[in-house]
Amino acid sequence: MATSNERTFFVESYVSNLDEAAAATLSARLRTAVDELRQEGCALEWLRSFAFIDEETFVWMLTADDSDSVVLVNERAGVSCDHVVEAFPGG
Repeated sequence: MATSNERTFFVESYVSNLDEAAAATLSARLRTAVDELRQEGCALEWLRSFAFIDEETFVWMLTADDSDSVVLVNERAGVSCDHVVEAFPGG
């Protein structure tokens, strides 16, 4: 559900002992949280996730109206959130 306030966010979390299985679990938990919050009326859209295994860093992207919604997704999923930045398209 796109809105006029829709913005793209890049979210980064440090995850000790990150591996492929842990990254898949984090993605599933975050996607579930996004789906639940959408059903509750939040304007959210999952975009993608990826992991930097050697750096123990998990990254995911979504669209939302504001950064508070992004933090809410992380809280709902039980995932720590170290950095949230708004992503802007390049030219």
